Amino acid sequence: MAEKLEKILINKQFWERSINFHQEHSALKVLATEIRTVKQRFYTKKRNLKLEHAVPDCKVNMKKKIIIDTDAGLDDAQAILMALTSCHVEVVAITTVMGNTGSPQVALNVLRILKLADRLDIPIYVGCNQALNGYKVEGCSGYHGSDGFGESPDPDAPDSSLVQKEDGVSALIRLSKQFSGDISVVCIGPLTNMAMALRKDKMFGQQLEKCYIMGGNYYGKGNVTVSAEFNFHVDPEAAREVLHDLCCPKTLLGWETCDENSFSWDWYKTFLKMKSNRIKYLAELEKYTMNKYYIPNINKGLIQNYEMADQFLMAIALDENVIMESKTVYADVELKGELTRAQMVVDWNKILGKEPNVKIVTKLDRDRAEKMLMESLNEND
Repeated sequence: MAEKLEKILINKQFWERSINFHQEHSALKVLATEIRTVKQRFYTKKRNLKLEHAVPDCKVNMKKKIIIDTDAGLDDAQAILMALTSCHVEVVAITTVMGNTGSPQVALNVLRILKLADRLDIPIYVGCNQALNGYKVEGCSGYHGSDGFGESPDPDAPDSSLVQKEDGVSALIRLSKQFSGDISVVCIGPLTNMAMALRKDKMFGQQLEKCYIMGGNYYGKGNVTVSAEFNFHVDPEAAREVLHDLCCPKTLLGWETCDENSFSWDWYKTFLKMKSNRIKYLAELEKYTMNKYYIPNINKGLIQNYEMADQFLMAIALDENVIMESKTVYADVELKGELTRAQMVVDWNKILGKEPNVKIVTKLDRDRAEKMLMESLNEND
């Protein structure tokens, strides 16, 4: 009997080893197949894509989820179209903030852009309509007109009932939890919504994958005061809180880098001649800014080129290969200076001894960004 039990035990051990071997062998075969598939995709992509514009294959990679936080604005409009027509991101929502105009009006502007792109399915949430210190914007600079869209109303604009009832700050917090670690925010306006989300939920930043910010300046060159960039100037307290307290990776594109990569007026004239309903629509909106701001300042010799900002940040958010050089540093925002309020101050020499809190883009691939912009505006209408 003992001898029989011993044989059964030996057979059991043999079959267990055999099963384990086959399982491991099968697992190795699956792994080898996956490696071959990845290699095949890599070399296929390498053959089919030009090196200078090699971006992820949409069919291979999952789309990057983003929320766009905007004060739309005409440059915002172009940036939003870039995201809507990109196959590399999914625009989960758009939140509005005061800046170029009041936050409720921004929502109406965004509706017009969504209609232009046939994407009215994307939810819009109205966010903060005043800065943290109580300052309220009613057509802040007038740069794009009091409505932020060149004083050019659209009689066929989508109905405001399409705007969501939930407020923008609550939506940011909710969506950050819903897609925890898998969603980024692209900030192309003042940072009030982001700061308020942090105040309401200290864990907000930890839920985000990344945050992209168009704002600030690292040489102290301003575009609305002698030393302040517009988005930070509208709400410097919010900008400071976001730089200090938002703990996810932050990529910031400051005004100087945008200014250095502006386009010639010859480029802009060629741009206007392109046969695209989207370009015609945007050009009509921009007539106000051209006549009231650009042309007078061109005649005075104060503006040499056609300026872009939000479009460059969106290009970076869509494809970080647009970044050619960056610096990871500690940065703060001046709140009390008589001439320097809202200026971003960078601790280049580590005098303050604080850990870096932001990655600042100092050089970008303008040609790559331009191509992305033009592809979005030349989509079939």
